[in-house]
Amino acid sequence: MRALLLAATCWLLAAAPRPAPPQDAAGADYLIGVEDVLSVSVWKEPELSKNVNVRPDGKITVPLIGDLQAAGKTPTQLAASIGEGLARFVGEPIVTITVEQINSFKVYMIGEIGKQGELPLKRRMRLLQAIAMAGGLSPYASKNIVLVRDEGGREVRTEIDYRKLLSGERPDLNIYLKPGDTIIVP
Repeated sequence: MRALLLAATCWLLAAAPRPAPPQDAAGADYLIGVEDVLSVSVWKEPELSKNVNVRPDGKITVPLIGDLQAAGKTPTQLAASIGEGLARFVGEPIVTITVEQINSFKVYMIGEIGKQGELPLKRRMRLLQAIAMAGGLSPYASKNIVLVRDEGGREVRTEIDYRKLLSGERPDLNIYLKPGDTIIVP
């Protein structure tokens, strides 16, 4: 009888619903940025779960913990930091971070292009796609585009031959854009 009770208990424990492991809504390699909106969910702790905006200083405020750096971390890294901070107050906290709104991924378009200015992106995007979203090049545009990118605090300018990019002759020129990139179309 005891063995049967033990087996039934083990089966019930194995079949009990468990919280899903933390997932990255925006992808495993997505880095949270300023102005992003995050959902912080602490399993079985609704008073600790809430939506937060990433402030201009890159931080968020979490109940019981206070301010935490969010910008520059992945959702998984941030969930781990919050879990560590809450462990003093909640037994074995299970934290999930979901990126509700990606507001930090912006590139800038300048020059002979359909729509100049800030171009907010909601996903990873290649150069040709961004040019299309901005309305394409004007008839007066030079065929040499300049991509300006910050590389470790240093401005790097890369000239891109639009004709070779468009024809497919140089598909390597259709690079993925990074937040803060500036595309200049002379």
